[in-house]
Amino acid sequence: MRKIYKCLIIGSGAAAYSAADWLYREGIKDIAIVTENRLSGTSRNTGSDKQTYYKLSMDGITPDSPYKMASDMFSGGSCDGEKMYIEAVNSSKCFLRLCNYGVEFPTDKYGCYPGYKTDHDNTLRATSVGPLTSKIMTEKLEKVVTEDNKTPVFDNLLVTQILTENDIAYGVRVYSLVNEKLKDIYAENVICATGAPACIYQDSVYPESQHGMTGVLIKAGVRLCNFTQWQYGLASVDFRWNVSGSFMQVVPRFVSVDSDGYEYDFLSDYFDDINKAYSFVFLKGYQWPFSSERAEESSAIDLAVHNEMLKGRMVYLDYTRNPYGFSFEKLCDEAKNYMLNADCYADIPIERLEKLNSKAINVYLRHGIDLHTDKLRIAVCAQHNNGGVYTDNNFETGIKGLYVIGEAAGTFGLSRPGGSALNDTQVGGLMAAKHIKNKPSIQNKNVTFETEDKNIEICPDTDYSHFRTKMSQVASFKRDYEGCVALLAEISAVLESYPQRHRSFADYYRDHDMFVSMKALLESIIAECPETGSRGGAVFIKDGKTVAENRNYRDYLTVTKDGQAEFIKASPVPYEQKSFEYYLSKINEG
Repeated sequence: MRKIYKCLIIGSGAAAYSAADWLYREGIKDIAIVTENRLSGTSRNTGSDKQTYYKLSMDGITPDSPYKMASDMFSGGSCDGEKMYIEAVNSSKCFLRLCNYGVEFPTDKYGCYPGYKTDHDNTLRATSVGPLTSKIMTEKLEKVVTEDNKTPVFDNLLVTQILTENDIAYGVRVYSLVNEKLKDIYAENVICATGAPACIYQDSVYPESQHGMTGVLIKAGVRLCNFTQWQYGLASVDFRWNVSGSFMQVVPRFVSVDSDGYEYDFLSDYFDDINKAYSFVFLKGYQWPFSSERAEESSAIDLAVHNEMLKGRMVYLDYTRNPYGFSFEKLCDEAKNYMLNADCYADIPIERLEKLNSKAINVYLRHGIDLHTDKLRIAVCAQHNNGGVYTDNNFETGIKGLYVIGEAAGTFGLSRPGGSALNDTQVGGLMAAKHIKNKPSIQNKNVTFETEDKNIEICPDTDYSHFRTKMSQVASFKRDYEGCVALLAEISAVLESYPQRHRSFADYYRDHDMFVSMKALLESIIAECPETGSRGGAVFIKDGKTVAENRNYRDYLTVTKDGQAEFIKASPVPYEQKSFEYYLSKINEG
């Protein structure tokens, strides 16, 4: 008999370790984790000025409820109300578990958790432990899972296939990066917690170690939900990091540099009122993601940066000098009041940043960039996939026994509050664990192992990055219909003649996953966007003209597979009010 686990978890970030711990707490101990590289991935290697965790308010003052929190997340459009309610209802439980595990979120002297305003948020639900919130979460969860729970972690295994039979998952096929061999690992349930397909864009703030495996899931037969809904925003590219929050609120100088080294204070070329432009820069702090609705407001900053790059220029933030014509008195009231309350009035941006958030400066110092002297090269980068794999409320896909949680799951819609993704990593693991707990065991599969005939030519100089560059040009926050159609034809041709040259055997699988993911996104854009128009984090252009949003589609989820789009009515946020005795009786019945 082959070994068969009750559950196999793919990934080693906040979502994966969350799922492993919730399974253990539910009494399921016959589990294991497989990961390509334990120290890679987004959770452990990314952040921002003060990376946000979004939760139900616990500051002791702000009135809040799960229904209100769910309604606020649902209001962004094109997301499921029941899923948002699940995210909100389980927020406190998941957050307090992290606190108990040693994630030191700030409290007042009474034990309340003060909050602040984040993007797409009108409350004070946001909290943080600084620039590395998700890294600290991951490390604390990992310690519990590996040292306390003794859950095995199998490292250096690249998942190449979800093993299925009759739309039921029974394990995974992995490629060992150590002995370069394939083997199967069997499990009654598989939880995929591998993040978004970060590999598909050149302009990206994802850590270079983050690849994703959405292509493997697509090949297994899953459907995708809101896959076109990505979050893009300004980020540094020499060291990949979001320049949100205080990086923008101190109003740095934006400068582009041409091939001859000539500098341009270019914002004045795009705004009739430069003081309004600098107010928009400030607002980018908590309006950081590009928004099609703000394309003529704060998101016009993103468009200006992108247009400068199309001219062949590099774009930088300069904290050593004020922008041309900068004046505190001419900023919007919101910016002036914020700086006054935060006590960050100072002569130049770096001095304002020192007063507002000195930790943000230290992030770059650790990577050899001194904002006191160095300019910071930036671009409009892919940062988060709000969509992903279509799952039910238990985070189970249409493949029975296959669950997808965290960023890989299609949980959110057109927009989401900053930090809600970190809450989602914890809630998804909880819901999947509770569902798996109540499932009956199945018998071991007697499956014949089939080796693959890999006709691969190893060529270290092989480079497919030009496809990522094209994706950033035509299929990111500015989406050109004709460009997407042409690129889809190119990528489809690559897949038809696959395999080709690759840098290594492992890259044979990684590149295939990348091309499958690219193809699926392009197909989704082509199938959806002519109907829905410009919305969420992207503007859609067809025949050289920007297509306006059809707001009727905000009530629907877009579910895609094999180039076909289905618009499914989103459920409302549930509102159920029964007597306490009703719920007590259900416990007693149990």
